[in-house]
Amino acid sequence: MWNGDGAFTMGTMAANRTTEYAVRALVVLALEGGQGRIRQAASLAKASGTPGKFMEQVLRTLKKGGFVVSRRGAGGGYDLARSPEQIRMGEVVAWMEGEEDRETGSGPLGEEWGRLCRDADAARRSVLEKENLRDLMEKVQARMAGKGRGSEYQI
Repeated sequence: MWNGDGAFTMGTMAANRTTEYAVRALVVLALEGGQGRIRQAASLAKASGTPGKFMEQVLRTLKKGGFVVSRRGAGGGYDLARSPEQIRMGEVVAWMEGEEDRETGSGPLGEEWGRLCRDADAARRSVLEKENLRDLMEKVQARMAGKGRGSEYQI
């Protein structure tokens, strides 16, 4: 779910803005047919509602993670490195955000709060690992079709 602050939220667990933009870029590439269709960073930024300069940084990070490939020169741009079925959302989030080590304080409250946060993080990872890019893309397509937005979109 997209909240009013521009963060992608899953229940009460919010992804950071960089992760949100990465997911948006991947979904646009998947919606556009994925492997074989090159998109320029500016085009991806526009379709995903992401600031252009920030999109370039996000795409470089996605490339380092093996999610997208780039082609230089005229007609160059970005494409998915793998099929949408092979890109797990948990893998994307883990790459973009890294492993988080929470500081929760000490004493009985700090220990229990730490346990609760670790359990919530594990549940989030479990949910994200079950979803791949194709699953997410199909759900986005269904929502767009339900809103009468067919092939013209800004996600």
